[in-house]
Order: sequence, then C-alpha cells, then structure tokens
Amino acid sequence: MSRVLKFFLGFLPVLFITALVSGCVHTRASRYSEAPTGEVFLSPRPHVEAGSASQTTGLTHQDERIRYLLERVAASDERFIRNGKTHNGKQTRQWLLYKKGHWVSGIETAEDFVTRVASFSQKTGEPYLVEYSDGRTYSLASVLKNELSAFDQQQSKMRAGQVSISSTAVASTAVVASTSS
Repeated sequence: MSRVLKFFLGFLPVLFITALVSGCVHTRASRYSEAPTGEVFLSPRPHVEAGSASQTTGLTHQDERIRYLLERVAASDERFIRNGKTHNGKQTRQWLLYKKGHWVSGIETAEDFVTRVASFSQKTGEPYLVEYSDGRTYSLASVLKNELSAFDQQQSKMRAGQVSISSTAVASTAVVASTSS
C-alpha cells in the first residue's frame, strides 16, 4: 500500500470524529435533549394506588420506587430507543429488568437504577432515549428522574394526609407539559 493511501486511511477516523464533534454528522442519539425538570413525563399519567405498596407487598421503599418506574415504562405510549432500535414500553421494561438482574449489580436506590441501568447502553455507550409522538426526543434517564420526583411528591402528600385516599386509587397530580422543542 502506498504511503499516501496509508496516511489517508489513518486520517479518516480523525476527520469523522472532527465532523461528529462539530455537528456535521448526526447520529440518532445526538438528536435528543435532557427533559426539562418536572415538565416531561411518560403518558398516560398513572393512578397511584392508595397506601404504600411496600406495606402490602413487602418491598423496600427503594424497590417500590424502582417498580413504579418500570410500570410507568411498560404502560407508556412513547417509543423507546436502545442502540438505534425502537421498542415499545413493555419490551423496554423487560430489557431493563433483564439488565438490572444480569449485568448490573449493587443497585441500592431508584437513583442508582436510573443512572446505572436506564441511562445508557453498556455495549455501545449510547444513551437510551424516549421519543414522543410529536417528534421530541429526550434521554430516558431525565424522563425517569421526572417520574421519580413526581412519585416521591405524591407519596409525601399521601403520608402527610394532603391527598384524600380512596380505597381504589388516587390520581397523580403531575401533568404532561406541552413544551415546544
């Protein structure tokens, strides 16, 4: 191989990385943003069960918070993107459960779950994404952080007696914001 060809082939990765950093090359993962705090949630909004499920199921508080996030993902109408492929909520929930059980150890809190399991692919390093029907795309981690915050606020209100608890369900106070991104 000629020296010129070797030089050119050796220089290609540098050109590609430069183009990627400068924004000339767009990957699917590069077209997302972090969900504004407290504004973007999964839909449809859930009903929060009366009382603490940890009292009736034996789950720890952190396990209850993780279970809530997984249920929100499974019930969601949004599309979830992992390694460039689109999945529905139920498929994504199954993958997150599998990953939590088989690939990632030491998950002690719901925040650990979001950061270490639901944020990015360990295989490719690409972030997991949520794509809404209007085309907005956010990182799954930022959306789950909003979901977790809304759940914690609802649970705090329930413990403080600020929410009337019926024997069936309590509607969540969080509302999906209509942001134009």
